[in-house]
Parts: sequence; C-alpha cells; structure tokens
Amino acid sequence: MEDIKEIVLEPDAARVMQGLRDTGYDFNTAMADIVDNSIAAEATLIKVRIELDPINSVRVYIADNGIGMDMEGLKNAMRYGSPKRIDPSSLGKFGLGLKTASTAFCRSLSVLSKDKNNNKYHKVEWDIDEICRVHRWNLLIKPINDEEVELLEDVTNGGSGTLIIWDKVDRLLKDYAQDSYKRKAFEKIINNLIQHFAMIYQRYLDREYTEKPIEIYVNDTKVEPWDPFCTKHPHSKLLVHEKKEVELPDGSKSHFELDAWLLPRVDQFNSKEERMNAKISNDMEGFYVYRENRLIHYGDWLGMFVKDPHISLLRINFSFTHELDDYFNVDIKKSRILLDSAIYDYLLNNFIPAPRREAENVYRKGQNENVKKGSKGAHEESNNNINSKASSVEGSKISIIDENKGTVSISNSNGQFIGTLKIQHSTEPNQLRVVPAKDIENGILWEPTIVDGNHAVSINQSHMYYSKVYAPNIDNKSLIVGMDSLLWALSEAELSTYNEETKEQYEDMRIQVSRILKKLVSDLPDPDIEDNNENN
Repeated sequence: MEDIKEIVLEPDAARVMQGLRDTGYDFNTAMADIVDNSIAAEATLIKVRIELDPINSVRVYIADNGIGMDMEGLKNAMRYGSPKRIDPSSLGKFGLGLKTASTAFCRSLSVLSKDKNNNKYHKVEWDIDEICRVHRWNLLIKPINDEEVELLEDVTNGGSGTLIIWDKVDRLLKDYAQDSYKRKAFEKIINNLIQHFAMIYQRYLDREYTEKPIEIYVNDTKVEPWDPFCTKHPHSKLLVHEKKEVELPDGSKSHFELDAWLLPRVDQFNSKEERMNAKISNDMEGFYVYRENRLIHYGDWLGMFVKDPHISLLRINFSFTHELDDYFNVDIKKSRILLDSAIYDYLLNNFIPAPRREAENVYRKGQNENVKKGSKGAHEESNNNINSKASSVEGSKISIIDENKGTVSISNSNGQFIGTLKIQHSTEPNQLRVVPAKDIENGILWEPTIVDGNHAVSINQSHMYYSKVYAPNIDNKSLIVGMDSLLWALSEAELSTYNEETKEQYEDMRIQVSRILKKLVSDLPDPDIEDNNENN
C-alpha cells in the first residue's frame, strides 16, 4: 500500500479577504464584534470615534484600555482563524470577528497596541488593495503617527490598550445627491449605534447589575444602559422564572435561565419620554437571548409565532453561558441561536402559553380603557342627529312590559310580538340613541336597545372594530355620525321587520357579522389614544 502524501493548498489571500467582506454584517453588529474583543481584553473604558471629514470620507477608531498586545499578539489577532482564547467565556469566539467585521466596511484595517509588559507601541495593517495586488498574506508593519498615539493615550492614560482603525471605508455611506443628506444619514448611523450598544451591553454598563461596569463612549456621548424588561418600573411584572438544566454530549451538565416579563401598559408610564424609552412595539416583543450576559438576539419569537400587537408587552429573558455554545449552535456573528426540538417544544407548549395569555389580557384591558377615555363624547353629534329624525323613520313601536326582564311588546307592519330587549336609562345628557357599551354578550358589535323609552343602539367598545376603526377617527365627526347612523339603522330595521321567525336569525346575523369584522380589521394598527389626547 502506497504511503499517503500531503499537498498543502494555501487559500488565495485576495479571494478570501474579498469573499469574507460579504458575511452579512450590518454596521451595528460589526462594531459590537470589535467591542467584544475589547471586553475580552479586560477593558473598562472603550471610546468609539467615527469621523466624516470635509470631503465626506469616513474614518472609524475604537480605542480601549485593555491589556494590549506585543508584536506576537498582534500577529495572532490579525491572523484569519486566530488561536482559540484561553478563557472559553470570552466574548471573542471564532478568531474571525475583528477581521471580517472590519473589512465588511473598510478596505484598510490597522491595529495599534501597547502591551502592559514592555510598554511599547506596535502597529500592523491589512490593506485589501495591497493584498489584491500581490495575492499574498502580507501583513504590513506600519509607522505610528502622533494623532493615533493621542487617541490611544486618551483612553489608556499611559497604560496598556489597543486602537482599531478603519480606513478606506467604502461600505458605510452611500452616495447622496447633496452633502446635507449624507450628513443626516451619518448622524442617524451614530444615534443607532449608541442605542445598539445601550441594549446589547446593558449588563456590562449597568452599575446595579455588575460590580465591575465598563464605560463606552461614541463620539463623546456616554452610552447609558437600556433595560428591555423595565425591571425598575413598579408596573413591570416578572410572570415566570425558570432555571433549566441541560445534559451535554460529554455527560456534563449546564443550565439556561428563562424570565417572562410583562411590561407596563402605555398608560402606566409617568411620561411620554419614559414610555418612548421602553420601546413597546411589535418589533421589540419576544425573546432577548444573552450569551455571557451579552445580548446576541432579540425581538422575535424564534420562529414559534408571528409578531402580534396584542403580545407587545411580553419579553422573555433567555440567558446562557459559553458552555452551551455548541448546544445552541451560536453563529459566527454571535447573533443567532438554534434550539433543539425538545427545548423548542418545551418553550412553545409549556413555558410561553400562560405569559402570552396574560400579556394579551393586560394589553386588551389597557387598550379598552384608553379607547373609552379617548372616545368620551364622541357620539354626541350622532345622538343629536338621529334624535332629530328618528320619529320620521321608525317603523315600529315598543312598549315595555317588564323592565327587569327586558320583556317588551313590538308592533310593526308584521303585527304585534313579544320580545326581549336591553332596557337602559341614560347616564349622559342626550345619549338616547347611540350608547357606547363596555361589552356586549357573545362579542357582538351592536344590538338594539331601549334608552328612556327611545329606540337606540348599543355599540361594543371592546370589539376590535371599535378600537381599530372608531377610535382612530374620533375627531372625524362626519365619519363617526355616518357609522353610528348605519348601526342605528340596522337596529331599527331589525325592529321594523321583527317577527317570531326572524328574531333568532337577526341575532345570529349580528354575531356572524361581528366575527367577520373582527377578522377583517385584525391587522389594522392599534391607535395610540393617549398620544392623541396629548396632542389635542
């Protein structure tokens, strides 16, 4: 048998570097990958500076006061697939983040570092244009300029640290017809990055969460931690806490933690600013997945459900350590996990159903209260309009037989019949024809009623049609009068044609129409009644 021979095939440097520019990083994720390395290097202060010069060229600097690197350390850090870190809990995981995250946006990546042992500066650079010219893995040793030293010393105060420099940034800002548009886009990028850092590094920034907090600045703005669970708000509620043990393939055991948090309703916040800061929306509901206390995924249900506005108050904390990296298939950008079928089924069928039900109940209760508050007095013109014309269009006469039981005598062109109607007394001046109701049995949108002896219609404020069609149009008096008139006319037509054969059919018809309307309007946006009131 012939001996096995080996052929060493080195990848083409230019092809690899160019290809890895398209690994799918967005800017926030790429910047977070760099900051992860700073945290892994034991940095307590990180300063990000993103500059747009007068000719609209961008430069990016990330400086930290971590342990720094000597020349050997720099070479290892710049190697594609650098050696595995000694600490398995490190936020830097695959030895690719620094390079792939950076070159996703720039064609020149430089690293200046000062290690804590020999107190010397070293600087190296990957230049994609140079790599494409020579087709070799030529890492350049570059001269150090005073500006770069100053940027690093601003963070290290004479100690160790590292400065990352992105030059020839070609994938961050697109070309705009006017410079002002480009600068507005640039400002938006900065603001989004600050918010992103506030969210994903919250547990590293928050002094109440960790004994050794870090500080992050972006263009001189200090990043403040953002708590997605509003844990300090008196109306936030921890619904469920669980600690689930997992047996790993090697027989060892680890665990992950689950917390279901129900956030306050919009009307329970003390101010609009506080409410806006909570970011309650469809986009922010669902799982918040933390690896080693760093947020790696958020804002969806991991494929279990579609986003639902009625569940927007529910957020799930899902936290695990590096021991479960392989178990959850953490990806190269540390932005995604994959659940095995047993955990997926447990979450779907056991953990989530009860919190989802409570979140929906609380949301609907708050929405109904807001709708009622926002629609107070909305039907006044309808009452006046219908009351002035009702006698000329009524096709029936109603006599009350037993008010407590709702028994009435109905006379119309078909004869005289005994029936049952809701009998009410007015609680608001002139509210004799259109009466908003807290709820109506069977979820019906409307039903005929008698108010102080007058033919009227009750309209169900708890029905989705009311909250999604009536409520957003409260200020449109003509539209409200038109819709109220339609429902009153349907009620009056029912009484005018009532007989023994049709009475059950009419009720079934109202139930069926109400169900159909609920489905038809379910995807319409929910109104922010409180904001409407503030603006009026």
